[in-house]
Amino acid sequence: MRAPPFDDAPPPWDVPAEAYESELPAKAPVVPINRGRPTGNGTAQEPKPRVVLRRAHEIVAEKRETTWLLHKIIEANVLAVLAGPRGTFKSFIALDWMMRIALQGHTVAILSGEGAGLDRRIDAWMRTHAPDTNLANLSVLVLERPLNLSLVADMEALREAFEALPEKPAAVVVDTFSKFSAGIDENDNSEVAAYLSALSACIRDALSATVLLVAHSGHGDAKRPRGASTLMANPDAEYIVERPSPAAMTVTVTRERFKDGASLPPLAYEAKVIDLGRRDAYGDAVTSLALYSSDMPPQRMKGAGKNQERAVVALKEWARVNPNAVHITSVAIKEIFKSQGLAYNRRPEVLTYLVNIRVLTPSIGGYTIDKGML
Repeated sequence: MRAPPFDDAPPPWDVPAEAYESELPAKAPVVPINRGRPTGNGTAQEPKPRVVLRRAHEIVAEKRETTWLLHKIIEANVLAVLAGPRGTFKSFIALDWMMRIALQGHTVAILSGEGAGLDRRIDAWMRTHAPDTNLANLSVLVLERPLNLSLVADMEALREAFEALPEKPAAVVVDTFSKFSAGIDENDNSEVAAYLSALSACIRDALSATVLLVAHSGHGDAKRPRGASTLMANPDAEYIVERPSPAAMTVTVTRERFKDGASLPPLAYEAKVIDLGRRDAYGDAVTSLALYSSDMPPQRMKGAGKNQERAVVALKEWARVNPNAVHITSVAIKEIFKSQGLAYNRRPEVLTYLVNIRVLTPSIGGYTIDKGML
């Protein structure tokens, strides 16, 4: 038996479309997609422009000033790199800055991937610099294991942990770059740039916090961070730590590049052993180090020896031959020392002297020379 024809069967192909289009339901009008945010009455706002240009006089009228977390040491809301060779007390410097920021009433976070010992370092710092302060009253947060912040999941987990706090940190230390960036090529500019961008977006910008990234300096050049040049160029601020003599407990920290502040003379620190007042399982005294700030006198140090004076005379001659130069390379310094017949083992103390009297200031690839101090 033949099936009866469908009542809504389409018309024959030879019938013009106009003959049946009028029988179809009218099409709903096309409504453009609005990508703005809905308002209270259910309508949508126009999307905000992605680029906003302002008139210069409006910006100047704001009279902006540098905002410091530590006055003339580290600014607020920046991404900064603290770099130096091993054994230059970089972690102690970063800890000192964070504890001082916490002492001012801010929340700080210390991400430590360098292993155990942070408890002793904090104990030594408190005994030295805040003996009458209860550590429980300071908002110091600590993570004692590495995270792979080159992974989106780990970075997001860290950001979420910060955002869950009742008070967001004003400063975060990442110690060290290598411990918190497993798997990325430190020599690849694009990979390092992406890593720094993620730190900026997820921590600095999201929390309005300062991020201090501790990094090892290069094997061939102790005056710059190890690896890609982006690690030196992209941050808002940079500090180079130098320990001129391995036998000495003194280091200097440059203050040449800030985001909004002018260059300043280097900081000087001396590390001292602090007895923590207890014994370990072997009966030995438990100790750690704490840093003391030491002012660097602008005048010549008394008792300068013959080697120091010869180096000053040689630098005067170099300055005369190079009247427009404000930077002297590490290679040139070595050649000057060699030309003066300075023994190799005496050169570190001579270099320390020149830095301490502010004739030389450590900088990228060498030193800035202050000819007025010669």
